[in-house]
Amino acid sequence: MKLDLKAAIFDMDGTLLDTMPYWRYTTLEYMLAHGEPVPQWMLERMFSTSSRKMIFEYLEGKGVVPDRRKVIEELEGYMNRHYLYDARVKGSAARFLEALSDEGVRMCVATGAPRQYARNGLRRLGLLDYFEFVTDNYETEHVKGQPEYFAALSARLGVPIADCWVFEDALYAMRAAKAAGMKVCAIEDATAAADRAEIQALADIYIRDYEELM
Repeated sequence: MKLDLKAAIFDMDGTLLDTMPYWRYTTLEYMLAHGEPVPQWMLERMFSTSSRKMIFEYLEGKGVVPDRRKVIEELEGYMNRHYLYDARVKGSAARFLEALSDEGVRMCVATGAPRQYARNGLRRLGLLDYFEFVTDNYETEHVKGQPEYFAALSARLGVPIADCWVFEDALYAMRAAKAAGMKVCAIEDATAAADRAEIQALADIYIRDYEELM
């Protein structure tokens, strides 16, 4: 193992599971479900823009004030179906988790998806038992874009912040983890291509697959 760590905090989508394209294309699922025409600008930006941002932009452009909570719940519901039936493990993630487990590393999942849905995907793919817990943006007052979120995870794992590594594909979460004092291993994902240069500059390690760490 090339990393010296006592605790590992994993994002899920784009990091453990190769599911970010599904998140992006929930935009299309939403539009089809509501009988809305899909404009060309949306198709051009869909792969690189969050689904909720796209839907809010579309609705507001029509003069509609979206019920943000309802839209988000619908998009998350589409993703739960993908976790239950379509999600795939990303690269060598399963082997890496097994190696960390063999070394006694404490592990958790910190995801932007609802934790009950995340567990569905992790359980189906045989990964859930590697983690002490799965948390999300709904369980506490803090969210993944805040350093306090990661500090709380350190306390919950019982490991000092400086001994925690965060495995992520999203720039906003990496910024928060670094601000909290943690080390970051960035996992390459095509949906984050626009942020790649900044991610590479920020992360302590940048990898394309976990086999680079074994």
